[in-house]
Order: sequence, then C-alpha cells, then structure tokens
Amino acid sequence: MSRRGHTKTSPGLILGLVIAFLGLAGVGTFFFQKDADPYRTVEQLKPSDYFENANSLRGNMYQVEGTIFSSLAWNPEKGRLFSLRVTEKEKVWPLPILLPATLRQINIQKNQSYRAKVRVNEVGVLVAEEIRKA
Repeated sequence: MSRRGHTKTSPGLILGLVIAFLGLAGVGTFFFQKDADPYRTVEQLKPSDYFENANSLRGNMYQVEGTIFSSLAWNPEKGRLFSLRVTEKEKVWPLPILLPATLRQINIQKNQSYRAKVRVNEVGVLVAEEIRKA
C-alpha cells in the first residue's frame, strides 16, 4: 500500500489569513473608538475661556465633560439647571448647564460624569443639545 504525499500549507495562505485578521481587527477598533467619543467633531469647551468672556462664545457649539455637582433650578417649561464640575489643568471649574424640557426623560444624578454637546445661549448659559454618561 502506498502512502499519499503530505502537502505543506502554503506560506502565502498563512500570510493572507494574518493580513485579513489584522484588517478586521483594525476595522473593529475604528468602530469601537467611534462610539467612545460621540462628539469628536465638536470643539472641546475650555472653562477658562468661558469664565474670561462667555459673551464671546454665544451661539457656538461645544462639547463638555464633567461631573454633576448640584441641581440649581427647575422650571417645567424651560428645564433643569445644573452645576457641572469640569477639570482643566488640575483646576476645577463650576459651569452652569441647562437641560431643556425636551431632555426631561434623561435621569441626571449628582456625582455622575456626563459628556454633553452644548450651545452657549444669548445670556451665556450652556444649553445641552445632547447628553450622555461618560
């Protein structure tokens, strides 16, 4: 009885599989990082600029990330006003952020971190367009 010859696995096939795996891993990483910062196309708000002259920022969109410090006010028509603690260069800044009545379904809790896309309104208050836990 004769034996069949043993065929070797081609190095080109192994290299192709490794390249395909690395390509899929790269695509997966891209999509997972995309969800990590949903507002990556929006400029980060610098608290120092905001406190220096909030009027110069009116009408602009920014992203801000911080921790809810306290609830400042509530109005059924206008929404809820919170104090947001934002850290920049090891300094903590309290920022006012208004969650309009259209975002009333979001459960905001003290001492939790949030990332928000905000617009600076005509009086200099940050109005949340979108907000999610960080």
